[in-house]
Amino acid sequence: MGLRALARPQVTHSSLVIAGADAACRRRLRQSLGAENHARRVFDVAAQPDLERHVAALLPAVVLFDLGTAPNEDALEIVSALSALATTIVLAENDDDALAIQALKAGASGFCSRDTATALIRKAVQLVEAGEIWVGRRVMLSLIEELATLRAPDADDVSGGARMTSREREVAGQVARGASNKQIAHQLSISIKTVKTHLTNIFKKLGLSTRLQLALALGRPPGSQPKVR
Repeated sequence: MGLRALARPQVTHSSLVIAGADAACRRRLRQSLGAENHARRVFDVAAQPDLERHVAALLPAVVLFDLGTAPNEDALEIVSALSALATTIVLAENDDDALAIQALKAGASGFCSRDTATALIRKAVQLVEAGEIWVGRRVMLSLIEELATLRAPDADDVSGGARMTSREREVAGQVARGASNKQIAHQLSISIKTVKTHLTNIFKKLGLSTRLQLALALGRPPGSQPKVR
């Protein structure tokens, strides 16, 4: 089935899945990332028609999805499907700003080139798992420019926003401004667990799955701006 695992024998929610058509790229990432973090189980999943089903069975916390050298027209649909299963970072042949923005809008939480140093990819995995966004400076600037042309609606203007509670609207506004879960918890004097519960409800009501999508829906640039270089 194209699955290989490292480290502990049982699957946990902290596992990392590397998916894509390029076996050499998957093997390189699996070996380097697996060797550097023995506490996390790393899986290698070959691209296939039922890719999402195989990935879902592994219960990953993060998915690294390699678009390869020439992504086809179905690539963004796959990104969307994988992002619904777990936090997803997209790897591409080049730092293509337009493709990066499309991937982020499809639900990805990160985007970087395939030749990015392993240490940076490991850092990207840690950050997106913590709820941050990992993109290059040019991509973030392009997003900000795009958002600057949009009206900044209130959360109630977004489909489903009217069903949110006042607290959920507060949390949504904080997320759209780039606040982390810890910062929101401190600002609103609630627990991080409560913040996560509110976010789950917000995403469900608005039909969204990522913090970036929420920022885009509210017409505000996300404040988290980690970059590849």
